[in-house]
Amino acid sequence: MYVKHLKLDITTILILLTVLATHATAVAVSVDAPEYVSGSRFDVEIEIDDVDDLDSGQFDISFNSSVVNVTDLDNDIEDGEIGDTTVPIENCYFMDVNTIRLLFNLPGVSGVSGGGSLATIRFEVVGEDGNVSFLNLSDGLLVDKESDPIPADWVNTMITIGDPPDETTEEHTVTVYVKNIDDDKLDVHLMLDGGDEGFKSVSSGRTKEYDDYSMEEGVHAFTIRWFDTDTDEWYEKTEEHTITDVTTIVLLTDEHDEDEDKISAHIYIKNLDDDDLDVYLYIDGNYKKYMSITSNSTSDYGEYEFEKDEEALHAFKIEWFDPGTEEDYEKITRSYITGEEAVTLYVDKHTKEDIAVLPDETPPTTQTTSEPIPASTQSIKEAQPLPTETHITTMHTDLTPEEPTPEEPPADNNGLENDITSLYVLIGLIAVVFALLQIRRI
Repeated sequence: MYVKHLKLDITTILILLTVLATHATAVAVSVDAPEYVSGSRFDVEIEIDDVDDLDSGQFDISFNSSVVNVTDLDNDIEDGEIGDTTVPIENCYFMDVNTIRLLFNLPGVSGVSGGGSLATIRFEVVGEDGNVSFLNLSDGLLVDKESDPIPADWVNTMITIGDPPDETTEEHTVTVYVKNIDDDKLDVHLMLDGGDEGFKSVSSGRTKEYDDYSMEEGVHAFTIRWFDTDTDEWYEKTEEHTITDVTTIVLLTDEHDEDEDKISAHIYIKNLDDDDLDVYLYIDGNYKKYMSITSNSTSDYGEYEFEKDEEALHAFKIEWFDPGTEEDYEKITRSYITGEEAVTLYVDKHTKEDIAVLPDETPPTTQTTSEPIPASTQSIKEAQPLPTETHITTMHTDLTPEEPTPEEPPADNNGLENDITSLYVLIGLIAVVFALLQIRRI
């Protein structure tokens, strides 16, 4: 019994050490912004701590566009800096009115290490004093020089429009309840102004009191977060309430079921070649998108949804023309998609040295390094045609007609004729002997 408990204790310790080691190696990416904003404009810096061999990446930043906004992407987004190395913002665009996506890449640099910033974003204040806006990071991706993902913790923050409150600001008691309208019992976390106040288990259809909280006058953010076992997803809701007196706040969960499961693949393509390439994406044989990708950078090809009754295994194919070898290439990756997945495809590096030229080649018959572009896709790609020349490697397996195979020796017609003559002679001798025996009997 003692040995059994000892084994369980050792297993528990190893699991904890693994979890701690995983978190210890994660890079922290955080939003550095003032807590209170009193002017018409302010800067937000996306900081990164102690990264190793960073090559490229992307992230989304979300905000309340009715409180703060970015009005000029060309001038309000500045490159980051790690040490003495600039982190260039390769592309940025609005995902929706409240979210901006930024993509960065360090061309010509074999990875950069250390702490610094990924970007600086200038916001304009459009709300009124007391308004609150979250500045949240999501869909973050960091890639090292070996094209491997770098684990990261993405840390959010919140800003309030107006001057900081003085010490004489009156505080009020706020009682918070959570009502669960889902059909399952939920463990619901409560966060006040971004601070975690713990969780309580709330049965379906029931309302539970969390606690009384002392809060200053003004606008405060009330957030609940829970995991739904039906959809196997995390959900989060945030409400802003103005506190002016003793107040009761009731927060409601949402109802979710299995039919709301989303099955999709978000596609990223990394160009490992030395040349800038035009890369075409196909999913399950259907053309989806074309983009130009600079050398050693990653492009976002977007998200593609699948029907729930489709097979989980899907084929993702990329095609490109390499100007360095003047050849067409294609690459197929198959992946099981059962939820909201991210799929990264890699364009291989090719050089002229990769092409082996064989003397006195026979016509190509057995193997090719790339398939010709299907005729069904030509009309789609006429605006950006690819060269039709295809790199072919020949496997010399045919034997020449002059050389007989070991299994089939050359035909010998004279030998066959001699065998037939001998057979006739033998038959004649047998006939003569038979005739002599008949004479003797007479």
